[in-house]
Amino acid sequence: MNYGGNELVETTFFSHNETAWALNSLGDNIFVCDLDLRIVWFNDQAEILLNSIISYLSINHPLDLIGKSIDEFHQNPSHQRNILLHRLPYESTITLFDRFAASIVISEYKDGAGVKVGYLLVWRDVTERQKELQENKKLVHELSTVIIPTVIDNAILIPLIGAMNEERTERLVQRTLNYCVTNNTDYVLLDFSGLSELDNSSAQVLCETMTKSLALMGVFVVYVGITKQVVQWLMNLNLDPTIPTFATFRQGINHVVNLEGYSLVYEKR
Repeated sequence: MNYGGNELVETTFFSHNETAWALNSLGDNIFVCDLDLRIVWFNDQAEILLNSIISYLSINHPLDLIGKSIDEFHQNPSHQRNILLHRLPYESTITLFDRFAASIVISEYKDGAGVKVGYLLVWRDVTERQKELQENKKLVHELSTVIIPTVIDNAILIPLIGAMNEERTERLVQRTLNYCVTNNTDYVLLDFSGLSELDNSSAQVLCETMTKSLALMGVFVVYVGITKQVVQWLMNLNLDPTIPTFATFRQGINHVVNLEGYSLVYEKR
């Protein structure tokens, strides 16, 4: 990068080329702005990055960024200016163009006398890592909304595991309703035994919204795994007193078996 690596080094920020060489040797993408927040330099690694996202920028070449104000790249420039004036050093993870993720570190850039002459931004591309985290999050969501068939063809078990928040609860309700519609389900056993936390809004959605929605579909709901802690979570809700509740899944499935007119017989082998 001839312009960024030599010409600018000699005329503005860097008193000798060793500074630029040192910044170019780093594996991170580094940008430098002056006190007027104009981009005045970036290292070779940053040029490679800019070339990879050039189609998302309003420039034809990375060097076209030189002299541009960083305000052009922010929807709320006053927010960034407040950070530079009052909150340095600053670290954050940002998303660009709804596609690229970056971990950024912004700090003051000072000359040899310790006088602030600009700002230095280190940009680490973490797009792939963020994608992996999102995939893992998606997997966790799928595993946390498990629907398990039981010995009764028209009955399912839904174990509630860990902490139930609003997002998980809404996802579970939607998945349960869709499953019951497409699989001719008549009974849903909701197992509370694996819960570690249940806030009031989630409890209301689970025990009122979902239960009433299933009832309108003709689906019979049974609560199992009811402990003292679960009772405390549910005691302030306007629960339907006709909903069967049991301490264990075994008791609950026996109840469903009896409702269906079956009986469990122990067969000695």
